[in-house]
Parts: sequence; structure tokens; C-alpha cells
Amino acid sequence: MSPVLSIIIVQYKIPELLQRCIDSLYQHRGDLDIEVIVVNNDIEDVSHDPIVASHPEVKWIDAGYNAGFSRANNLGIARATGEYILILNPDTEVREEFLSQFVANYRRLDMDGSLGLLGCRIISSVDGSLLVGSGQGFPSLGRILRANPLYIYLTRRYLSAERSYIARTMHYTDHEIDVVSGACVMVRREKIVKDGLLFDEDFFLYSEDVEWSYRFRKAGYRNFFCSDIEVYHVNSASTGFSPAKSAQMQISAYLFYLKSHSSITYLLFGLVTWLNFKMNISLLDRAGRESSVREEQIQLDVFSRHFLYILKVYNSSKQGERPYLRYDPQNQK
Repeated sequence: MSPVLSIIIVQYKIPELLQRCIDSLYQHRGDLDIEVIVVNNDIEDVSHDPIVASHPEVKWIDAGYNAGFSRANNLGIARATGEYILILNPDTEVREEFLSQFVANYRRLDMDGSLGLLGCRIISSVDGSLLVGSGQGFPSLGRILRANPLYIYLTRRYLSAERSYIARTMHYTDHEIDVVSGACVMVRREKIVKDGLLFDEDFFLYSEDVEWSYRFRKAGYRNFFCSDIEVYHVNSASTGFSPAKSAQMQISAYLFYLKSHSSITYLLFGLVTWLNFKMNISLLDRAGRESSVREEQIQLDVFSRHFLYILKVYNSSKQGERPYLRYDPQNQK
């Protein structure tokens, strides 16, 4: 008999947190029939023995290389047999009735079959703060224009403040959203299979959940945020904070721009982005903010190296197998 819920966890170099995550899943599964699938991206990892010993029912998949987030989750989805799939970060923990309530909410919201991805509130297990990853509004040319220093100046001086999505308020109410955070997201498995909605394997890390959410919306589904349940998360435990992480986030965002817009619009994105960088650097330099100038210059360098390369390699008209877009500071294109 198939389980109700398949939980897919992509692991990379945080076995202790993974152990705590899995322990919490089995401790708080209640009467819910679950299967846990771990996809291991760490080729040097030999630390899964304690996990297998304490939870022999866990399905353990060694990717054989660092497959990134999209490819690894697709490996897990291919092995999943549950009615529902929960994509979950390894540095999360769940509390009592979380899993059963998540499934119950999905069923309640999907009575007409229109629900796509379902997210929930994510709380830092370090300091209890709200972690914002889900929300309304896909990255767009309008958003990049609104980040232009001249636009910001004119808006503040002459126009009334624009209404925007206030996550720290909205994340305490149920509502329809565009983007569901990949740290914790549920979907009915047959919708992935029926509509071919696997993760896009061009993405190595970051923005893959934005692109996934975008394709679910394009397929006619509603994405939704459920506010009455929450998961606890050690943010960025496996990646930390570094210039390489910032660069990976930046180029993955560019890849999403290309995949969600025409090549002409993508080039307009690039022009406005370049102007934003140049204007910010000039203004920060005049203000004597040297460290901020260096940060902007680093981001401009990443843009200059990758933006047109992404258009060349990942254009939808290109055929054949393509490498996933992984930032390598030692081998810049």
C-alpha cells in the first residue's frame, strides 16, 4: 500500500541537522503513513550509517556527485510513491501534528483540483524570527526599474508610497501567492507527473523554486500560503554566507529572467540592471561608502561575466543536454 506522504530531503554536508530533521518527522508523524527519501549530494559523506540504523525505513539515494537542488529533488520524486510530496530542507524540524495538518490543508484547498504548490510559515530555529521565502510577485522588468536609484528618488520625493506585499503581516493569514519557498513545499504527486512539472535541471541552486512556482501558475494551478502551520528552519545551514553564494543567487535569478521572458525582454532586463549597478556605484562612491562600492562592483562583475553567457547557452531554442548553471569562482566564463 502506498504511503500518504513522500518527504524528499536533499542532503549536503549537514548530517547532524539531517538526523534531527528525520527524528522530528518520525516523532511527529502520528497516524500518517509517510516515506522519507534522502538524496545525498555529498560524495565524501560516510555519516549516514547512524541515520539508517535509527530509521532503516528511510530510502537513501547517493547522487554520486553534487547534483544541486533541482536534479537531486527530481531523483527523489522519481522514487516517491506517496499521494503527496513534501520537499523539505535538511536543516528543518517539524512539531506535533505538522505533517497531518499540512496534508489536511492541501486536501481542503484542493477540493476542485486547482491547487498547485502549498507553503507554510517558516520560523528560524535559531532566534524565532520569521524567515521570508514565499510571497507575491515574480521577478520582472518592472521590479528592476523600481530598483533604479532615479526611480527611487522620484518616488520618495514626488509620489505616494506604493502598496506592496508585506510578508511579515501576510504570513499570518491564508492567501494565494506566486512563489512558494522550496525549503518546505507540498504538492500532489500526480500533478507533477500529469503536467510534467519536475524541477528545471538547468538550475543548480537558488531560484529553482521561483521557476517551479512560475510553471505551476502557467499550468493553471493556484499556489497558496497556509498560515496556521509552521516549520522551524536553520537558514542556509548547508551553504552559509559567502561571495560565491551571493553570485550563485545572482546568476540563478538571471536564468529565471530568461526562462520566463523573451530574449528581447531579457536584454532589456540586462540594460536596466547594468544602469542600476553603474548609478549605484557612482552614488555610493560620492558618499564615500567604499565597502558598498566594492560589493556593487563585485555584483557588476558577476553580471558582466554571466548575463550574455546565460542567453547564449540557456536560450529555449537551444537543443540538447546543457550543464546546470553552477557558479565556479575558479573557472569563470
